[in-house]
Amino acid sequence: MIPIKLRLVREQNRLYKCWMRLLWHLYGMQSPIVLMVHGFKPTEAECKSAFQTTKQAFEKLMQFLIDKGWHAMTYPELKEMVATRNWKPKHFYLTFDDTYDTVYTEAFPILQKLNIPFTMFVTQDLIDKPDFITTEHLKALSREPLCTIGAHAIEHKMFRYMTEKETMHHWIDEKRWLEQNLNVKVDSFAFPYGRVIEVSNKNRRDIKQTNYTIAFSAIEGTLKAQWYTGNYYLPRVNVSTTFIERFTQGKFLRYTDCEGR
Repeated sequence: MIPIKLRLVREQNRLYKCWMRLLWHLYGMQSPIVLMVHGFKPTEAECKSAFQTTKQAFEKLMQFLIDKGWHAMTYPELKEMVATRNWKPKHFYLTFDDTYDTVYTEAFPILQKLNIPFTMFVTQDLIDKPDFITTEHLKALSREPLCTIGAHAIEHKMFRYMTEKETMHHWIDEKRWLEQNLNVKVDSFAFPYGRVIEVSNKNRRDIKQTNYTIAFSAIEGTLKAQWYTGNYYLPRVNVSTTFIERFTQGKFLRYTDCEGR
């Protein structure tokens, strides 16, 4: 039997997503968005979850956005938009979660060709593990002007049930480690998993006490919903094969096409 506390958390997650779904439709599909990408698989048949797509589909989406007049924001432009709430249509920013090596080997050449800036959210514990980025590739990316390094916790764990001491360890020590080892400034964070069911209200309040400027959720929506989410739980759009297919074909974009599930 599911404990009452967990039932309440799940209901909170459901209501939050329903509200963001309503805002998604009210604001329209040309509102500024942050795209969330994970790893690539060689073929569509191997994409078993909504967090996987192919290199070919990703390149198709990036080229489509540029061809249709979408502006690829730089990281400073993204921060300024969030700070001023000057929401410009057809603006997007690209992010990668979970530190897969395909960001360097497959995505980066495409982004270089199209001159698209991006943030890579790094989980320290995943570096040099199978399928994840190598130290050599991470250092190479950190030196590239198009790439901004962000933090994704020392370990890829949900924050909801951590103590305050544990969360501060992930926020502060991860930031310090990235800055010292990569010689970069880190002021953005993405919550692992990132839904309400994994990130508590307290987590979202506590991160405001750190030196991060912005933080991201894995809740689906446009940046216009910032008035509701705040600067430390910004919504993103999950890039799945289904999302790419419908978006590039000009089909009506259902909210469920933009969520990680």
